[in-house]
Amino acid sequence: MRWPVTTFLVLLAAALWFPSDFAAMGTGAAPMQNQTGQVELASRDANAATGGTSQETRQDNESSRMPSPLKTQADIGPDQERAKDATPAVSRKQGEALDSQTSVASEQAPDTPATVAKGDRNQESSTPKAPLPVWRQGAQAQAPTPSGQAPRTKSETGDQPIRLFQSAAFRGNFNALPKWKRVLSKVKGQIQTLGSCTSAKTCPPGATSWQRIMKQARGKERTEQLKMINSFFNKWPYRLDQDAYGASDWWATPQEFLKISGDCEDYAIIKYFALRELGFSKDELRIVVVKDRIRGIAHAVLAVFTDGDAYILNNISDAIFTHGKYRHYIPQYSLNEEHRWSHIPVAN
Repeated sequence: MRWPVTTFLVLLAAALWFPSDFAAMGTGAAPMQNQTGQVELASRDANAATGGTSQETRQDNESSRMPSPLKTQADIGPDQERAKDATPAVSRKQGEALDSQTSVASEQAPDTPATVAKGDRNQESSTPKAPLPVWRQGAQAQAPTPSGQAPRTKSETGDQPIRLFQSAAFRGNFNALPKWKRVLSKVKGQIQTLGSCTSAKTCPPGATSWQRIMKQARGKERTEQLKMINSFFNKWPYRLDQDAYGASDWWATPQEFLKISGDCEDYAIIKYFALRELGFSKDELRIVVVKDRIRGIAHAVLAVFTDGDAYILNNISDAIFTHGKYRHYIPQYSLNEEHRWSHIPVAN
């Protein structure tokens, strides 16, 4: 084979410039490796120019064969997405329905022995029994609220804002009042006898009258009870202590009043315990000793704290007014079963 002169000159120049490549031409492998390297070098240069690598290209190729999460999510239709989002809500609704069914089942389930026992106790407690007067059950007992009536308003105590007869009250004890202590020592037994005796031979005088007014007033509205008790005992004739008991100042027990009657403090005492028997608490009641500025004498009334005010039961009138109507009364002291209050007039 004969080469043209031009070709020969090109080959000669190449041999002079690249002697190592022409030395390997005899094996046939070096030129291929050199070509491969040059191809790879050219490829790296091209990738560097475009910002990518052959490894990234292979990863892209591999990833193109696997489903993309974004693509998979994009393939889900709107209805399918709504169904997917609604699944937790459906689960919650099913849970709520299950809880509701469970609660209904528990209500409809037959009573367990513990429930039956509790029901038996409630039934026993609801069995009518002879009522025990609240004031005889101790200082902590609370009067039951009759059905159909609103809960009672807490009455005034020594530190509450109602100023009885425009006065400030200071609470203490009644150790200096032996006449009142004598009444308290006898009253519980007397009230029990008055309310429970049935024979005319064994009942004390006035027991029938006591039982009659208790029967008539029990269960009435509170204001009606106040009117009934006040007017009922005002029917007893007024008698001075000297004439009735032979003493200048005598505090009569309920049985003594029903038998002999008495004066102003004796009316207040019998009304006090009649209202206690009807369910009024000791904190709602006070016997108040006042000075009547019009008549210029000492007087006693019963104050009843209810409905946010103080109502006065007075033996000189069947009408019941609030304490604010009695501007001519100056309180000296007041008391109930537990405390005694001293009073100091204050400016209006």
